[in-house]
Amino acid sequence: MVVPKLVQDFIEKIKQDALNGTYSLDINGIQIDVFPYIFPPETDISKSSRTIYNVINNLSGEKVLDIGTGSGILAIKAAISRARSVDAVDILSEAVECARHNVKINNTNRKIRVFQSDLFCCVEDEYDVILANLPILDEVEEDLRFHSLIDPGFRYHQRFFNCAGDYLNPEGVILMAHANLEKDGFKKLEDLAASCRFKFQVQNSRHFNGYEWRNYKFTK
Repeated sequence: MVVPKLVQDFIEKIKQDALNGTYSLDINGIQIDVFPYIFPPETDISKSSRTIYNVINNLSGEKVLDIGTGSGILAIKAAISRARSVDAVDILSEAVECARHNVKINNTNRKIRVFQSDLFCCVEDEYDVILANLPILDEVEEDLRFHSLIDPGFRYHQRFFNCAGDYLNPEGVILMAHANLEKDGFKKLEDLAASCRFKFQVQNSRHFNGYEWRNYKFTK
């Protein structure tokens, strides 16, 4: 498979930004410091995660899990949207460090706990809302620093849906962003979710840079 130019450009941007060190962003009043090689929340390709960001509004009293937290932007948005508590996890120790830093500078550390976990491996609780920002391109992963983009053989997604039901309350929801960066990408996701007995709804969809970006809601 040929890696889309959009993804190639995104990887090059991350590499170039890493040479310059940490940089800061203001996302609607949320202060985010992006550490080197951490998935940035303000680029064309990261708009996939921003579709989740835009539907996080009122989480009053909800217990939230943010899978693949990266910079911590979604966890922080959940906390300021009145979630009761938020657990934020990432496979990369550098991402955990970055998210912890951003949680602290946004004064949300009383609500958010950040720790390292390969998907649900170190997760023990059940949640009302699971935010899943998984890699969306089925390609060979040559550098773990870009695991936020690449899911070889769709294995992250397979493991996610195989386990997610054990960590989701009976009336809970999973919010996940996805894009058709490869042929039949949406069908692959939907078929996988259905095979694990999840129902899905496309909450919103938009097109830019030649691709469709969707925000999904999954329920048991």
